[in-house]
Amino acid sequence: MTERASTRCLLFADVAGGVRLAVKLGEAEAGYAVERCLNRMSRCAEAYSASGLELRSDVLVAHFPDADSALLAAREMRERVRALPPMSGIKLVLRAGVVPDPEGEDMEEDPEKLAARLVESHNPDTIAVSENLSPLLSPSMRRLLGRLDESSSAVPFPVLELGEAPPPTPAELRLDALQAQKQLRVSFRGQIWLIDAAHPTLLFGRETGNDIVVSDPRVSRQHARIELRAGLFYLADSSTNGTYLLEEGSAEHCVKREEFALSEKGHIGCGFSVADNMLDAVAFAID
Repeated sequence: MTERASTRCLLFADVAGGVRLAVKLGEAEAGYAVERCLNRMSRCAEAYSASGLELRSDVLVAHFPDADSALLAAREMRERVRALPPMSGIKLVLRAGVVPDPEGEDMEEDPEKLAARLVESHNPDTIAVSENLSPLLSPSMRRLLGRLDESSSAVPFPVLELGEAPPPTPAELRLDALQAQKQLRVSFRGQIWLIDAAHPTLLFGRETGNDIVVSDPRVSRQHARIELRAGLFYLADSSTNGTYLLEEGSAEHCVKREEFALSEKGHIGCGFSVADNMLDAVAFAID
């Protein structure tokens, strides 16, 4: 959550089709049509807290406080430009590029130039996004991105495209924010693991490939896991002997070949009762 909030993003968008329109209708009429697009685009940018907003002939440049806002603004800009009717059979369309714009960091190339290169190297009506923007997005927004064909691109880094699916609802974004803030602290034999939005799964079992390795013959090789999903932490058992769960204020019970939503605090026994072997029990607590 902190990373997404602290990294600004830059949007570079232009209106394609103005030159063809000028040839057909004259520069004055074409200029008026492009200006109408830019006005719609600037209102979208302002609605998503843009700063440093600049309009230059057929180009809009704006900075946004976070990646979600930049992509939501770009998507709405595209929809508003699409809604304008064609003039003399010529349709004006938006093309945009979005890149991270970290403050106070030295970059090999200016963010605006990078975003402009994204625009120039891809088809009109495309919102191109540099791949390093993806980790800065909420999970709901990240699901809207797809990979662009790199064969026709002159940009020397991976590029994603903002697709046509509907944007996340306010409820989905609130859930993302809640999930990004939640942490489950897991401890075993003096070591501590954190389960959160960045590391949503923790595996434990007898096999060495697990995050937590419990050396007990009653423990299956891949015994169980804890997952963060939709703001809740789930204990999911996949073992032979089941997973014993002792939560604060509740009686111990066995979770076997099913999953169970964890409460605030407790202990987990892999194939054995927590009361019988507290030394090898896995402790957890929601921060």
